[in-house]
Amino acid sequence: MISRFVEYAGDIYRVLLETADGAWLIAYAQAKEPFYVSANNFVDYTPVQTPDYFIQACKSIESMSEAQVRRLQMIEMLVADDEYICDSKARRRKAQEIAEVYGVTVRTVLRLYFRYLASGVILADKPRERRRNPEFERAIQKYYYSSRQFSLRGTYEMMILEHYMDDTGQIIEDTPSYHTFRHYFYDHRLHQLPQKIIAREGLSAYQRNHRLTLGSGPGWRDRLGCYQMDATLADIYLVSRLDRSTVIGRPNIYLAVDTMTQLIAGVYVGLESGETAVMTCIAQAAGDKVDFCRHYGISITEAQWPNTGVPWEIITDKGREFCGGRVEELALRYGVVIQNLPPYRPDRKGLVEKAFDLIQGRYKPLLRGKGVIEEDAQERWAVDYRAQASLTLDEFTAVVIHTIIYLNSGRLLTNSLTPAQQWLEAEDKMLQVDTGELSCMALPRTKAQMSRKGIRHKRMWYVPLD
Repeated sequence: MISRFVEYAGDIYRVLLETADGAWLIAYAQAKEPFYVSANNFVDYTPVQTPDYFIQACKSIESMSEAQVRRLQMIEMLVADDEYICDSKARRRKAQEIAEVYGVTVRTVLRLYFRYLASGVILADKPRERRRNPEFERAIQKYYYSSRQFSLRGTYEMMILEHYMDDTGQIIEDTPSYHTFRHYFYDHRLHQLPQKIIAREGLSAYQRNHRLTLGSGPGWRDRLGCYQMDATLADIYLVSRLDRSTVIGRPNIYLAVDTMTQLIAGVYVGLESGETAVMTCIAQAAGDKVDFCRHYGISITEAQWPNTGVPWEIITDKGREFCGGRVEELALRYGVVIQNLPPYRPDRKGLVEKAFDLIQGRYKPLLRGKGVIEEDAQERWAVDYRAQASLTLDEFTAVVIHTIIYLNSGRLLTNSLTPAQQWLEAEDKMLQVDTGELSCMALPRTKAQMSRKGIRHKRMWYVPLD
C-alpha cells in the first residue's frame, strides 16, 4: 500500500493503490470502504503532506498495547493481500471467516480493517475538534446552571425565546432542533462538570455527595483517643416496659468512634437528647464495658471491647448538644480538644456515620415486623409500624450492644485485624478518670433557690430533717 495523501473538496484521502487506469482511495477522516477513481478524475485530486497524526500512528506501532496487538492479528490476513482493497466480495468472505474464528461480527472486522487502512491506527478514532456554540453555552450557563433548576428542555425553550424569535413573535427558520441542543450538551460533557451540581444544588451538596474523597478516615489520626461523635434517630418504635401496649416513640443513638482503630468506643441508647446524652455516651466510653454489658445480661471479655478512659480529642458537628456548658467543662477539666466541623457535612466524620449504617443494617433485618421502619413509611397504604412495636428500651439496647460487640471484635478490616485487636496493639494510653465523677457530670442539671428554709425546686421545698 501507498502512504500518499490527496485532497478533494476540502476532504483528505489516502491513496491505497495506484495504476495507469486510476487509483483506490479511502477517506482519511472516516472509516468507510475504499472506492475507485479513474485516471481522468484523479487529476482533480491535489497531493498534500502526510498528516502528523498518521506519522505518529506509524511510529507508535512498536509500543502497541495487548488489545491493539490482538485486533491487528485479527485483520492481518486482510491487510496482507491488496486484493481485498479492490474486491469487495472477496473481502466480505474473508471477513466472515475471521468473524467466525474470533467470535465477533463481520461489521466489527470490516470496521477495524477500514480504520487501519485510513489512519494507521487500530483502536481509537482520530481526535476531532468539538466546535463550541456560543449561544448554546450562554443558555446553559444562564438557565441550566442555575438555582432555578431549569430542565434541559426548559433551557432549550428559553434559548429559543431569547435568540430565535423574530419581531412578530414567530420562530425563525434556521432554529436548531432540541435534538441538536441535547446532543451538544452531552457530547461536550457539560453534564459531568462540577459546576452543574454546585450551581443547581449548592456547594454543600457537591462537597457532601459528589466531590472526590482522597485518603482514608483511619489515616487521618495516628494515635488513639480521637473520637468522632454524632447522634441519629433509630429506625424503630419502642414500647413501655410498664405497659407494652403503649408506644413511647423512637430512641436516640449516640456513638463515639475512635478514628485510628474504627473501634466503637461508646454508645448511648435512650429517649434523652442533648448534653445529657452526650455526657452519658462519653462516660460509658470511659467506663468498664464488662460491667456495662452485664447490666443488660450480656457476658463479654475485656478484649472484646477494650477501651477505657477519656479521649484527647472529640470531633463533632456544630450541634447544640456538643457546644453546651457540660462539654466545655469536660474540655477544661481533662484537657479534651473539641473540634467542631461545619454543619451538614457528614462526610467530614464518615467513620461514625458509617457506624450508624452498619448497626442499623444489622438489626433491621432481624427485627423486621417488630416496629422497624421501612423505606415505604411515607407512602400511601404503608404499614403503621407503630402498631408493630414490641421491644422495650432495654431490649433494644441489648440488641445494639450485641451489634457493637460484633463490629468491634468480629469484623476484619483491610489489615486483617479487628478494631479491638488494633486498639490492644496500640501503645498510646488514654487518660484514666473517675467514672463516678464523669457520671455526675452527665446528670441533668437545673436551677434551684436556696434560702434559710431550705432548697426550693419546682414549687417544692427540700429541708433537712433535724
